Amino acid sequence: MKYDIYYHENCLDGTVSAAVLKYFLNLRGDDFARYIPLQHPVDKNWWKGEKLKKTSAIVDILYHPGAKIWFDHHDTTFIDSEWAGSYKPAGKNLDDAKLHVFDPARPSCAGLILSSLSGAARSKIPARLREMTKWSDILDRVNPKQISVKDLLELKYPALKIGFFLDNENNISRSRQKQLINTLSKKSLADAVDLPWVKKGFLTCKKKFDESLQKMKEKLEIRGNTIFIENLERKLIGIRFAPYYFYTKANYSVRLVRHGKNFILAVGVNPWNSPKKPAEIGWFLEKNYGGGGHAYVGSAPFGSEEQARKALPDLLKYLNEHA
Repeated sequence: MKYDIYYHENCLDGTVSAAVLKYFLNLRGDDFARYIPLQHPVDKNWWKGEKLKKTSAIVDILYHPGAKIWFDHHDTTFIDSEWAGSYKPAGKNLDDAKLHVFDPARPSCAGLILSSLSGAARSKIPARLREMTKWSDILDRVNPKQISVKDLLELKYPALKIGFFLDNENNISRSRQKQLINTLSKKSLADAVDLPWVKKGFLTCKKKFDESLQKMKEKLEIRGNTIFIENLERKLIGIRFAPYYFYTKANYSVRLVRHGKNFILAVGVNPWNSPKKPAEIGWFLEKNYGGGGHAYVGSAPFGSEEQARKALPDLLKYLNEHA
């Protein structure tokens, strides 16, 4: 059987999730037919109207009742009350008519897939698969006890290199994304880093990052307990966690970036200095701006820079009230 795979692109967890699912499908002689990368935040009107094939799989992306296989861990995975009300966990393995698994408590979608399907596997799960899902757990919901901001900026480990490259390169072709997923389904993170285009792309991004780090502190603004940085022209890269290297006591960060026709406010809590009762970021962005995400990180799209800037004061007010 051939599946259309919808997955979160430009994301280590989304890519590894697709690779882990492919591994288990391959064990039973199945595979992917089409690779369909999606970005958060997804256009909800388009997603509501998307007609999925009967053999469609979705990982690390919003719930769709038409999928045969669906795994996700985002708090704001249901685009409206109708779909939220209709959702029921379905199936226990790939042989079932539907396999729908949702667990917002899981740090990564890749880890959720591995734990859900490993019991039904007829062979021992390869150590390389456990390693990459371990890294997805560590990095998708950054665990301050397992990794420091210094570790993240030094980019020594294969998982960090791939994640950094995916985060900061927005023009990876579908054929190369397919190759990366296929490689990770069969080989290790270290093997994937050695793909020529991944290695070259990482080194290019790393050079830009080293240059960005020198300029970044000048661009950062402190608004209460929140760091704000504008990066509309995307001249700075690697800005997801780097602000906390400069301002360790900040509780949150907000980034204003441009993605295609949209202006995005990307929001995150500082994993190394999270408040005792942090803001519900994904919920706030979904309720007020049609965005979404997790409790600790999320984003919201706006049609113009003016609209994004207009939303900024209320967003900062909410975050600083939960500092």
